[in-house]
Order: sequence, then C-alpha cells, then structure tokens
Amino acid sequence: METLYDVLKYVHIAAWVVVVLGYLKDVRGPRINQWMAQGLTVAFALGFVLVGIASVSDAVADPNYAKIAVKLIIAAAALGLAHANYKRPPPHPIAHVIAGLVLVNIVIAYAW
Repeated sequence: METLYDVLKYVHIAAWVVVVLGYLKDVRGPRINQWMAQGLTVAFALGFVLVGIASVSDAVADPNYAKIAVKLIIAAAALGLAHANYKRPPPHPIAHVIAGLVLVNIVIAYAW
C-alpha cells in the first residue's frame, strides 16, 4: 500500500507541475489552456485518493486534516475557475488567479 501511495503522490506532484508549466506556456497572453484544466482535474482527484489511502492504511502516516481542508478549498476554487473559464477566448486575467492559487497550494503542501 505504501508503494501505491508513493507512486500516486509523485503523479499528484507531476499534475501540479503540469498546471504550472501550462500557465508559464501562455504567460504573456494569459489563457486557460488544456494543460491547466486537465492538470487541475487530475491533481484534485488524486488528492482525494491520497487522503483516502492515508486514512485507511497503517503503513502511511495519518494526514493533517486541517491542512487537507485548506488545500481542498484552494484546489476546488482553482478547478472551478479553470473549468468555468476554459472556453472563453483569451486573454484571461483569471489565469493569473488560478496560477496564484496553485502556487499557494504548493507552498502550503511543503511549508505546513
């Protein structure tokens, strides 16, 4: 179970990296591209899976539920903004907000 958790954790991190790279790809004319929307969807879904595995497994440390709640709210806001504005024509100033939320979520993951 611990191996599965570790693999999913790295895929989760890779999904966040895809979101940041998707933002950096179009930073001059900000737009919400497919990389950002799908990376957020994968990261959000894997976050739920990781918390579920950590909650039921004895091999993985118990999660900090306060941290998980804060990260969930931030990720849900970014995901909602990305999918609500995905089809609109560029430029999207909302892309900067989504990138900011993603960066805050990453900082919380490593600093808390």
